[in-house]
Amino acid sequence: LYPNINFTMSLPGEFEKRVPIESQDFSEMLGIVLDNAGKWASSKVDSRIVLDDVLRITVEDDGPGVPVDDLPRLGQRGRRLDESHPGYGLGLSILWQLMTRYAGKVRFEPSALGGLCVRMEVPIKESTD
Repeated sequence: LYPNINFTMSLPGEFEKRVPIESQDFSEMLGIVLDNAGKWASSKVDSRIVLDDVLRITVEDDGPGVPVDDLPRLGQRGRRLDESHPGYGLGLSILWQLMTRYAGKVRFEPSALGGLCVRMEVPIKESTD
């Protein structure tokens, strides 16, 4: 989909805890943030998934970023900050809904790479298997 973008994902540690998210919803969450990052990145998207007391997913890109004053508007249904790119402004609002369904949180902030950083956190529970 984005042949000129280098995507990397790190998964440090061991995954011995049960994540209470339906696989389709998890795929949707990752798909939304990775697609947005790929759309805006200049050449690089870095992502990281960590399991401890919560599931932590971080996705960063090296694109133009979002002005700090506009960060609180990300995720508002139908809100698009740049009308020159295709889309309907639904992806990040769907992400907000999915995160809420699982008592999760999502934050948008400037990335160390220069673009946008999306941080998602979902509480997890110990496996009873």
